[in-house]
Amino acid sequence: MTLRCDGVFESSRRHYPFGRVGQRELSETLSRTELDIMTLLGGGLTNREIADNLGTTVGTTKWHIHQIFRKLHVRNRIEALIQGRELLTLASRGHELAPAGPTPEPIRRTELAILGLLNQGMTNQEIANNLAITIGTTKWYLNQIFGKLQARNRIEALARAQQGEWL
Repeated sequence: MTLRCDGVFESSRRHYPFGRVGQRELSETLSRTELDIMTLLGGGLTNREIADNLGTTVGTTKWHIHQIFRKLHVRNRIEALIQGRELLTLASRGHELAPAGPTPEPIRRTELAILGLLNQGMTNQEIANNLAITIGTTKWYLNQIFGKLQARNRIEALARAQQGEWL
């Protein structure tokens, strides 16, 4: 399976067009391993969990993630997932996020704003600048969000926020 420059995900049996990634003329293709890693990244797995799942080392996993970032012209995992969201639906769906229990407290307006900025792939510094708060306050809110959504990281938090229809 390959991603052609014209934005078509190609399999020996099917052709899958998709939106955003296709609009950025990619000069390279994502390998099957990179597609598998994108799927696992979408599930919020850590580098260690991805390596264990694929039967490889953490170093190899990091190398593949770096290659994905380079090919998609992104800075971080969230931007990669935004850019390649359509790829995730096409790759195998081996890792599904388990449903979270009820949130102990409601999500606050500031937390929703932070989730929205996270969904755009912003860093802690960019979120802090956008909301006129400190990086420390941003990190505190992120920890509050992780606790309320029962998430271990940003990607899981975004997935749970989408499950709960907060995004």
